[in-house]
Amino acid sequence: MDCSQRPSISVCITYILTFLLLFGFFYTMMTDNKANNVGINRLRDEFDDMSVTKHTLRIQNKDSTEPGSSKFGCLAGESKPTSQWDSRDINTYVDSMIRRKIGNLMDDVYSLKKKIISTDCKSNFKHATSKSDQVAVIKNRINYASEDLGAKVINVLALPIHVQNIWQILLGLDYNSNPPVNMLRPSLTTGACFCYNGCKATIAMRLAKKIVVDTITYTHVAKEMTPNMCVNSAPKNFDVYGVHPDTSKRELLGHWVYNNVPNRRTQSYSVNSKTFFQKLVFVFNSNHGANSTCLYYIEVFGKI
Repeated sequence: MDCSQRPSISVCITYILTFLLLFGFFYTMMTDNKANNVGINRLRDEFDDMSVTKHTLRIQNKDSTEPGSSKFGCLAGESKPTSQWDSRDINTYVDSMIRRKIGNLMDDVYSLKKKIISTDCKSNFKHATSKSDQVAVIKNRINYASEDLGAKVINVLALPIHVQNIWQILLGLDYNSNPPVNMLRPSLTTGACFCYNGCKATIAMRLAKKIVVDTITYTHVAKEMTPNMCVNSAPKNFDVYGVHPDTSKRELLGHWVYNNVPNRRTQSYSVNSKTFFQKLVFVFNSNHGANSTCLYYIEVFGKI
């Protein structure tokens, strides 16, 4: 399976989802803003009406205190302070209504602000989730090729970097300087890898559990961490096989290419298989132009 076209498709899908989310967010904001503007305009009109009413009542009360007023003429026993007391009562009533309306208006403004903040937080969360890399999701899964869980490299066919003597060969120290088990360790420091001469190698590993493999991930060190600022020793074309436990027959899980690009040091490959495997065989066929190949970190994910 060649995954060289998958990044561009993934980027397109990400852009489309991001556009739809932003469109939905701004549409919701505009709709809510329009509704709140209508409510604010209505409250403003009521406030203006109350102000006019208050002003009118003040004028009428002032007229009623003038001598010879026919509308609020003073009856026997009535005095000027009575009219003034009525004016204060009206003013108090109108002021209380204004305060109540303003209080409701402030509540509506606070609710609108809270709604905007909540919508913005949800939109930012969805936006970040849609743009997050697939690697971030994979990191929450169990890596069954981890040495800490019991995974092991059980066989290696590759040319060692250094010339070995007869004693190193007999004692199994062919790759003592850069052992194959480094591929199962998450340390991405320079030199913490399995290195061999040339570009071809066959490596068999036993996973921690028998699983249905669905994802294989490879991570290579960044060139900024290397002494000569070069990562041409990264693998390029490789095949992965699952070994049936009963027949020892190999089943091809995929043929992939590791694209040696700066911004994608970790790359994932999907596996379409429903068979349980505990033993996998990695066949590396080429690298990116170096005389030797360095393998840093392999992860295998699946379901038990």
